[in-house]
Amino acid sequence: MQPHDLAPASGTASAGAVLLHPHPDTGGDRFNNVISELYRALPAAGVTAIRFDFSSSKLETASTETLEALDQLPADLPRFLVAYSFGGGVAATLTEERIAGWFLAAPALSMVEPAIGADPRPKLVAAAERDQFFPPEQLATATGDWENAELTVVPGADHFFVGRTDVVAERCVGWITQVAR
Repeated sequence: MQPHDLAPASGTASAGAVLLHPHPDTGGDRFNNVISELYRALPAAGVTAIRFDFSSSKLETASTETLEALDQLPADLPRFLVAYSFGGGVAATLTEERIAGWFLAAPALSMVEPAIGADPRPKLVAAAERDQFFPPEQLATATGDWENAELTVVPGADHFFVGRTDVVAERCVGWITQVAR
């Protein structure tokens, strides 16, 4: 597995999350501002989190590495994919039975063939109000027929969520906390 960080939940863990970052060919890595905020917020809320660097932008490689990271989380906890941009596209292709649900922030759904739409497990898609790459309208159309999916819009945010990562983290934490009950 590529370099990674594992942050145990403070207190008793209620869930685990694999955090997936933006496109590695455009500078995305596990220290991205959105992923870093999620990595800080989730363990504080009782969710063990792992983040890692994709070794490649090839979908097959990124998918394999994501499933390897999933195996690093406790098997007795519900495990979620929490992903941003390119990572959201990767996550949307994975229907592995060990996944309890998907939180996708500004996911790059147009770069992949999403496979999770008909899956009954829960999904929350967070769109940035002023996303220059994957606007809310595009994500609403792409996910409109997905089963057990909700779309939430982060006001005032562009694709990079600068100054709004706290809102992304709050929505993710609230959603996982509710779903993992």
